[in-house]
Formats: sequence, C-alpha cells, structure tokens
Amino acid sequence: MNQSKIQNLKAKIFLGVDGGQSHTEAVVADENGNVLASGFGGASNHAEHPGGRERLRNAILNSVGEALKNANLPPIEKTIFTAAHFGMTGVADSKEEIIGEIITAEHLIVEDDAPTALFGATAGEPGIVVIAGTGSVIYGKNKRGETTKIGGLGHLFSDEGSGLWLALQTVRLAIKEQDGLIEPAGLEQLVLNFFRRGKIRELTNDFYNAKITRDDLASFAKAAHEAAAAGNVVIRDQIKFGASILVESVRSAVKRLYFQNNFPVAGVGGMFQGELVRKYFLEFLQKEIPGAVFIKPQFNPAIGALLLAYRQAEIEINEILLTNLKSQVK
Repeated sequence: MNQSKIQNLKAKIFLGVDGGQSHTEAVVADENGNVLASGFGGASNHAEHPGGRERLRNAILNSVGEALKNANLPPIEKTIFTAAHFGMTGVADSKEEIIGEIITAEHLIVEDDAPTALFGATAGEPGIVVIAGTGSVIYGKNKRGETTKIGGLGHLFSDEGSGLWLALQTVRLAIKEQDGLIEPAGLEQLVLNFFRRGKIRELTNDFYNAKITRDDLASFAKAAHEAAAAGNVVIRDQIKFGASILVESVRSAVKRLYFQNNFPVAGVGGMFQGELVRKYFLEFLQKEIPGAVFIKPQFNPAIGALLLAYRQAEIEINEILLTNLKSQVK
C-alpha cells in the first residue's frame, strides 16, 4: 500500500463508479449507505484508441476527485477506500491497469458495466436489465448465479435499440430520401438542421475525417425521438423495430436463465427516458414474455457499483442500508 496515502482506516469509505460512453459517474458513501457525494467526468470508453488512456484517466480523476471534494474528503492521492467497484463500458485490461494506478482500495474490482446496472436496478436480486444508452446490451442473472449477456458488440455489429443505432438509422433513411429512394418524410431537413450542414455528404465526410464523433451522432437520437413523438411515422417505425429487437434479446436471456414467472426486467439508459421507447418496449414485453414484470430501476448503475463495493467488503446489503440509500438518491 502506498505509504504516502494517509487516511484513518476506521472511517470506512466506499466508492462506486459507472463509466459509460457519454459520461462517468462516481459515488462515495459510508458503510451504512449514507451517500457522501457524487462527481462526474467525461467518457471512459475505448481506452485502447489513440488518446484513450489519457481520456480514461481524466474521467476517473475528474469524477472521483469531484466526489471526494464535494464530500470534504482528502484528494484521490491521499484516500484509501475500503472497497471500490468500477463498472466500465467496453472493459479491457488497460482499464484495470490505469484505474489501479489512480485508486487505492483494500478491495478493488474493475468489470464491465452490465452487472452494476443489474445490481442497481434490482438492488441485488435476480433479474434482467436492458441497457439502452449510446449502445445497448441485455444482461441477466438468476438465483443460481448463472449469467448471460446478449448484444453489446458495438454499432457496426449490434446495438439495436440504442441511441447511436437510432441516429444512424435516421441518417441512413435521410440519405435514401435525398436520393429519391423513399418518399419524402422530412428526414433530410431534420438531419441537416440538427448538424448544421448544407448537405448530408458534408456530415458523412466530417464523420470519416473525425470532425464529428460517434457521441455527436448519438446525440441526434433525442431529436429523432422528438420528431417521432411529433408524428414522424418513419422514425417511429424505427423506434418500434428497435424495441422489438430488445425484447427478442430479453426472451433469449429468459430461456438461457430458465426464468418462469414474476421475474423483474428493468430498462436503464437514456433511450428509456423517451416515451415511445418505453411504450413500445412494454407492449412487446407484455405480449411476448407475459411472465416478465417491467420494473422501474431501484438505483442507477453508479449506486449498483456502490452496492457491489459493499458486497466485496462483506457488508450485508439489508433493508436499513437500502432505505438509507433510497432516502438520499433521486
């Protein structure tokens, strides 16, 4: 243990971190489930890409550093956590290495973000979580501890129902509209207005030349959803199709985990904030998997990571602890 780090170990401090494609959230709390503060940083995915290691490092330093500062605790270099759990999008060995250089903890775990999302959504109970943010993935765990993961292979190969997927589908259809391959539906103008370009070719060229990022494209999903809610049938059909694929993936997870009746299915991520996504997903879920119970997540993935940090330190996740958390977390 780094001797330059000074902290009274009797004051047990726990850390949960959710690192995603759009932002990173850190939560620090005491052993009784009292949240001391939270902090935020930038995206922490693709550490293997050029500049990725530094981006990840900054995301951790900013999010955890802000949380510690807001909690009036010592800075990262002087803090020893009792347990710290990181749920990270696109886990790679390099992330564990980088995080291990920044964070000192008696118990430190770095894994992908799906288990933390499920643990937060169900407060540790068996079930299935559907993550639909910039990307999408389905993850489940049963009473026997068996797990399954479906999707989550990135926008080139999967991720149907995600924000980036919807954005790309809408741009693709806008190109077809521009080329006269489909009937006009206002898609071309919607894309041009959002990205402030005169032609779609300018948008695609800027993307290929790295002037527009994947996150920039994914941010278009909100505008696409709003257009669908306002009556754009073409985009609405895409949202409906994406929701159907997510439910098909849930059905596959149900079969693999041998769920029968009254098992929870939670939806997390920015796409589930959209009314149409929730509407169509619930309709397909009730029709295709009547034994599933669609629940509102009890906690977000960052709190899920915090709960897993408690478990690492063999602290019982009981009703008192959960009640403390619920009283402080929106």
